[in-house]
Amino acid sequence: MLVEADVVAALRAPRAGSVARVYAAACAERMAQIFTGLRAGAPGRDADADFFVDTMGRLWRPEEPLDDAPARAGRLEEFPEMRPPETGHTAVRDIYAFYSVLTLRYAVLCAGSGDAAEAEHCGHVVLTAMGQMQQNVAGSRFYEDELAWQRRSVPLGGETVDAAALRADCVRTGRARLDAVLARLK
Repeated sequence: MLVEADVVAALRAPRAGSVARVYAAACAERMAQIFTGLRAGAPGRDADADFFVDTMGRLWRPEEPLDDAPARAGRLEEFPEMRPPETGHTAVRDIYAFYSVLTLRYAVLCAGSGDAAEAEHCGHVVLTAMGQMQQNVAGSRFYEDELAWQRRSVPLGGETVDAAALRADCVRTGRARLDAVLARLK
């Protein structure tokens, strides 16, 4: 699933480093609730959930360099979600937790480097996750909604993006996505 061309153009525009970082943070925020909702309180995962939340907070401060991005990405790569069994992830909770961790990893790399390609990877992962969720939840529009979110997360046509409002709205969307995953587990 590909990020739309006009969103990619906004991410790759000259001096768009903070645009890419906010876009990547927004993608990760919409998936963060899934990870924390599925993993917080699980045996041995509280530290991972705390790290996830702390990292999200750091991503939303684009005026502060994320100097420890390589170390944070490395820690995320050690999460169990990034080391699937030989058969791959097959349980619903593991699949969506994986998508969440992978999205955050790309967001961290984007914040550390300002590389728009890392932001695009965030968008691709979330679109893939939402496409899969839509296939499994009858009558849903997760994929189309994510396309709209990605357009809202970059300044198209010269408008600005209110990062604080965007984050608050992404948190609400993330909670709704977590509810959809939890409903699949019943």
